[in-house]
Amino acid sequence: MKPLITVTKLGKKFGGDYIIKDFNLVLYENEIVVIMGRSGIGKSTLLNIIGKLEPHDTGEIMYDDSVFDGIGVPFPFVFQEMETLLPWKTVRQNIALVNPKASADSLDDLIESVGLTAHQDKYPHELSGGMKQRVGIARALICASKVLLMDEPFGSLDREMRLRLQELLLSIQKKYALSILFVTHDEEEAKQIGNRILTIE
Repeated sequence: MKPLITVTKLGKKFGGDYIIKDFNLVLYENEIVVIMGRSGIGKSTLLNIIGKLEPHDTGEIMYDDSVFDGIGVPFPFVFQEMETLLPWKTVRQNIALVNPKASADSLDDLIESVGLTAHQDKYPHELSGGMKQRVGIARALICASKVLLMDEPFGSLDREMRLRLQELLLSIQKKYALSILFVTHDEEEAKQIGNRILTIE
C-alpha cells in the first residue's frame, strides 16, 4: 500500500514540557487509523499538527504529492460540534461554499451519499445533531482530498446515532477510497471503524 502521510519522531511542547514526544505514524491509502488516548493526552493537538493547523517542535511530517486530487485547500476536518455552518444558508449551500468549483452533479452525489437529499434545502436550525455531522462529512468530502481528519466527530451524539454514522462513514470510506485519521476515546468505536488503532500514553 502507498503511504500518504508519514510522521516521524513528532514532538510538541507546552510550557517547556512535551505533550507529544517521538510519535510515529504512517497512514496508507484506503485505510482508517484510529488514534486513542485519555482526555488531555494530546490527541486533538496531534491531529491539528498533521492537518497543518498548528506547528510542531521536533520530528517531521511527509505528505505524498497525490493527497489532493482537486483544489489546494488545507486538510478537511470533521469536528465534534458543527458550529461553522452558516445559519442563513441551506444544507446544499453550506456544502457548496467549501468548493465553489464543484459541479451540480458532484454535489448531488455527495448529498445523496450522506443521506441528506431530502434535507438539502433545510437550514442549520432545522437539523438534528446527526444531520449536522452528515453536512460536516459532505463538506470534507467536497474538498477532493484523499485524506480526512476526524476529531471525535460522533462524541456528542447518542449511541444509536453514533452507530448509524459509523456505518455511514465506513460506506463512504469504501465508496471514495479515503484514508482517515480518526480521534476517539471510545474503545468500542475504535474497534468498529479502525483498520489500525494507535494509543497515545
